[in-house]
Amino acid sequence: MSRTTSTYDPDVDDADVDDADLDDGYADDLLDDDTDERERRRRPRRGRRPVRGTRKLLGTIAAIVLVIAAGVVAYATPLMSVRSISVSGESAVDPASIVAASRIALGTPLLQVDTRPAAERVAAIPRIKSVRVTRSYPSGIDIDVVERVAVAFVIRDGASHLLDVGGVDFASQKQLPPVPRITIGNPSSSDRATLAALKVVSELPDVLRRQVIEVGASSAADVRLTLRDRRTVVWGDADRTADKARTLKYLLPRDGTQFNVSSPEYPTFR
Repeated sequence: MSRTTSTYDPDVDDADVDDADLDDGYADDLLDDDTDERERRRRPRRGRRPVRGTRKLLGTIAAIVLVIAAGVVAYATPLMSVRSISVSGESAVDPASIVAASRIALGTPLLQVDTRPAAERVAAIPRIKSVRVTRSYPSGIDIDVVERVAVAFVIRDGASHLLDVGGVDFASQKQLPPVPRITIGNPSSSDRATLAALKVVSELPDVLRRQVIEVGASSAADVRLTLRDRRTVVWGDADRTADKARTLKYLLPRDGTQFNVSSPEYPTFR
């Protein structure tokens, strides 16, 4: 009979177990140390960012305060007040009357000048067609105007009333002006025949315009001109003025009392 014998040496076994346990604990300690070091490196440095952010915020606030203070000074104090008002573009209107109409007072802080109402007041002058009022820093106001130009006149109440190309009656005078007389019964800025006649006269070449003494129209398509020598021209509508003027230039040397250039390619005269 055979027997199997098992031997157990507690010293050896204990040594093996203790060594393994020690090895595992030492490794864990090393891992913990490495992990802590990496965590310390990853952590953002604190203490500086709040200081930098505070400084930036204070700088922004200071800049805003300075801007507001500068605006208050400019708006409420005479440091940037109106010291001069210049007028340009005028020829018939007195510059002093333009300045007076604007109602802009010298010494007014520049930023307190409301340019829109000032421009509207200047535009109320009948001879002024358009106006622009602007601030000229640090202490000036510029008023730039465009005056109406007379292209024809009409006799009313014994005076010559000047009409611009839009049919606006903007001035009157006793003497006859050097522009054609419009013979439409009651010319107005809303009448199509009036506007067509005025448009034709305004677009005529200077050499031809100087020969025209009267312009009339029964409709917007029937404009007629009367020349100084009393000859008449059937012009038609207000289109193709340059072509019609060129054709009339070649017709005028011919004998005739009436010229029709309403169709410039096929003119007639008699």
